[in-house]
Amino acid sequence: MDLTLIKIRRTTWQEFHKDFNPEETKIILKNNRRIGYYALKNKSDHYYIDNVQISPSMKGKGIGTHILKLIEKQVLKTKTKVIKLEVFKDNPAKKLYERFNYKLIKDKKTSILMEKKI
Repeated sequence: MDLTLIKIRRTTWQEFHKDFNPEETKIILKNNRRIGYYALKNKSDHYYIDNVQISPSMKGKGIGTHILKLIEKQVLKTKTKVIKLEVFKDNPAKKLYERFNYKLIKDKKTSILMEKKI
């Protein structure tokens, strides 16, 4: 297995904490067990789905679909009608976003920025 490890620099960790807001983060529970989390950030002209994480044992069971529906329902209640996210090109979740009509707006080499107008 060919792996590359990157040392986390202090500034990277500080940047993570600077951008972390517990009020934007939702923990996903199933049968009172934590199975994942995501953050939904309210930017001035759009919402940004940030850092979606689902337990490997729960992937492929419709959790992502359910979360996207909840997010879209929440955003529809606001004046902002655009949702953006970034995903690695080889991430299987990319197909889910495409099924939900998220469109490529920027290619960033290993990842892509996607957007949906609702």
